[in-house]
Amino acid sequence: MNKMNRRNFLKTTGKLTLAGTAALSMGPAVSHLVPNPMKLAFASETQSEFDVYNDVNPNAKDIVAHTFKDCLAKKWWPGIVYKTPKPMVAVVAGTAIEIFNVADTTGYLYQTLIKEQNQAKGFGVRVVTGNYYSSFYLHLKTPEVKFGQKIRRGQIIGYPDERWNMPRLVINEAADQIDPNNYGLNYSYMNYWNGNTDLDIGKEEQNKRYEIQQQILNKFADMVEGSEKYTLLRKKHKGMQLCKWSPIEKFRYIEYLYQHKPETFPSLTKEQFGEMKKEFYNNQPIILTLPFKKE
Repeated sequence: MNKMNRRNFLKTTGKLTLAGTAALSMGPAVSHLVPNPMKLAFASETQSEFDVYNDVNPNAKDIVAHTFKDCLAKKWWPGIVYKTPKPMVAVVAGTAIEIFNVADTTGYLYQTLIKEQNQAKGFGVRVVTGNYYSSFYLHLKTPEVKFGQKIRRGQIIGYPDERWNMPRLVINEAADQIDPNNYGLNYSYMNYWNGNTDLDIGKEEQNKRYEIQQQILNKFADMVEGSEKYTLLRKKHKGMQLCKWSPIEKFRYIEYLYQHKPETFPSLTKEQFGEMKKEFYNNQPIILTLPFKKE
């Protein structure tokens, strides 16, 4: 099997959803022949399954300027960039542990952002949720939260200034940037928050779920025979030293290998895989919402 990079992996595993995406660009004469992309994405979905969605979010197709992979191509600090005057809101609950102005040339974040071709300006806010995940809200005119403040899902973080770069959402997991596209509702793509408090997982529960997912991934790695044994869980986005595949992407890759190259896991039975898959998705630590306010 050829070496699997993230782009090829998503092309292979995301065929169903990408077919739905194509319908968005079709004219009215033929678009009725293709099922609604929203319905298509959820066609075979259950509580413990999801479809990879790595294109423009259908709930934000008019205002999303750049997806995560576009940021990688531009050598920007990876995330999702929006072209919108709407205020940025918290995609997940947490605590504001950092409010910074990139005009401060002494900080680590400035030294990271200054390397970008399109230099960052304005304020940024970092919200930590649990022990592992952080969400960064960048390119703000003014922050609307204070240091140490408890942040609830949907709360306004700050307002963008159209004179500067477009507001951006960046997600970190254990100090590495990850793709927030794969942390949406139903583990597919981000949607507006409907006020459901079930999505607001407390820090203790989130940390517990994170550890369970990592344990499951490690179990798979221990079963590997062959060239993937020491690289299975080290997948990183090409060209980005600090940017790695999310746990969901890693599991999807494991599923791909199990289906197409079963000799990679010689001792793994179909029943074992099904149980581990269900446990993995039932312990999703965070579920994000769109980072701007619904009108």
